Amino acid sequence: MTAEEALSWLRQVDGELYRTAPGRRGREAWVAVVRAPRAGFRTARTIVALGETLEEAASAAASQWREVFQELGPIH
Repeated sequence: MTAEEALSWLRQVDGELYRTAPGRRGREAWVAVVRAPRAGFRTARTIVALGETLEEAASAAASQWREVFQELGPIH
């Protein structure tokens, strides 16, 4: 997933992207946060995915989102 694809996907699912401040070793982390798809009266779930890059965080969130979507079945 490219940076452009990652940002586009996050916009499509109303996700948020955060970047931490560099730590003591100068490294930063990226955090992608999205609501998982839901059906009916299921309790809402939030997906929080971490990565060293925005692409990595968004890709991890997208993977989890797809898993939840597939669990909902063919109606969605």
